[in-house]
Order: sequence, then C-alpha cells, then structure tokens
Amino acid sequence: MKLVSVLALAACAVISPSAVQALDCAKASLPAEKLICASPEARRADEAMSVAYFALLRRTTDPDFREALIRSQRRWIEARSRGVPRIEGEQEEEADDRKVLLKITRDRLNFLKGNEPIRTMEQQRKIASKESGGPFAGYEGPCGFMPPRYGHWEYACWITTHRQHNGRICSVGMEWASGHTTERRLVSVTTNGEPRPVASCYTGYAGLVCPDPENIASVGPAAHWNTNPQISFGDLGPPRAGSLTKYDPEGPAGLDEPWMQDCLFAPNYPPPDVSRPNPAPAEKNR
Repeated sequence: MKLVSVLALAACAVISPSAVQALDCAKASLPAEKLICASPEARRADEAMSVAYFALLRRTTDPDFREALIRSQRRWIEARSRGVPRIEGEQEEEADDRKVLLKITRDRLNFLKGNEPIRTMEQQRKIASKESGGPFAGYEGPCGFMPPRYGHWEYACWITTHRQHNGRICSVGMEWASGHTTERRLVSVTTNGEPRPVASCYTGYAGLVCPDPENIASVGPAAHWNTNPQISFGDLGPPRAGSLTKYDPEGPAGLDEPWMQDCLFAPNYPPPDVSRPNPAPAEKNR
C-alpha cells in the first residue's frame, strides 16, 4: 500500500466505540486481526496491551484525560486494523506481517505502561491555562505507521494544535509528505461565532520560512505572513467546533514558542511589518 494512501485512510478512518475493547478472536474479521489471533505471541502481546490500557484508564482521574486516552486508543486500533503499510518496490526490513504486528503491539504496550501519555496532557493543560480557551481550542489530526524508507513501522501522529484566546485562534500543524516536513501556521478570528482565516505562513519544504521574533533578522524579506490565505484541500484550515479533543496524548506537549505567545496575547497579530497578501491563485496565472 502506498504511504499516501495510508495517511489518507488515517485521516478519514471512522472510530467505532467497540474499537477500544480487547481483540475478540472469535469475531476477528479483518486480515490484521486474523494474523494476530493466529500467532500466540502476538495474541499475548495484544492481551497485555489491553491490560495496560485499562490500568492506565483506572489510574486517570481527570475526565478530560480519560476521554483523550479512549479516543487515542481507538485511533491506534483503527490504524493497526488497516494492516501493515508497505511501499511498493521498497526492500522490506521484515516481510512477515505477523512479526510487524507483534512489534507495533509491543510498542503500544510500552507506551501505555509508561508515564508519557499523562505527562504530555498535563503539559498541554498547563500551557492552555494561560489563555481563555473556547470552542475552537484543542487538537486534531491523523496517525499511522511509518514503513521502511521512512521508519520501522513506528506509530507517528501529525497533530494540529489550535489555541484560542478570546476571539483569536492560533493554529499550528506539521505536514509530512515523501520524507519532507512542513510546519503550517494559521491565524483566525471569530466572526459571527465562526473562525475566519486572516493570515498563514509555512516553514520547511520548498524553502518557505515563517517570520519568528528570533529569526526575523536572518531570514530576509521573503519570510512573511500571507494576509490573503486561500484555504484549499490539504491546507491547514480553521478548526471546527465539536471536532477537536481538549487534550491528545500523542500531540505536542509544549507548543509555547514566542510567536504563539504573540499570536495569542498581542493586541494585533500578525505584525504589519512582516505581513502582506499573496496574489490569489487566479491572479498568478494572468
């Protein structure tokens, strides 16, 4: 399966309420589930992972953390249920899907047994306490397994952070494609109860750079906020109320850079001296 297809499936997957339960081999229907059930070692790992997951839920007293953990585990199980992603023509490190499924299940077991999920959400809560919050604050994004060429089937997430202070929303997310990462930023303001994009910038692939307080002297005039953002498919768009999780254990723990602080709390943002409108796509072709 091509990696772009894996990521598209990750973004569109429907998370079912029953996905959080331990794998019931009597009801296994998907190829990945059947492979796990046919392997005693993989089945034991799955059972141990389920025990660790419910133990983590039991020791989690914050209801928002519990909800985030449940959604996180459903998302992971949905990703595993789609099977082992492979890149056509790529020499595989491990050709046996059963061994790969065993590895990723053990990786999840170790994640759930550790303190990282709770620490991440505690840091997210601490940072969010500085702003007013609102219906457009939270996290969203897909996850998937990284096959050889790009990884060793590690579980990777591309989580977008939306932070809100009063009527301004500051969003940042990482886009990954063909081995390149791009950080996308978006500033929106609420108008009639809905977020309206007012500025965007990108840093990463194709030499794009966002103007940050700490780099503005070195990046040159090319770095700027686009005050005419045209949101199209694949771009970072404004958040939708009701589609976000308050916390995400696989999300970034500490997005509190100077630009984010300025975006949230400065009287006006982005700064006029590093802002200008890009030509609309139709104008570029004239």
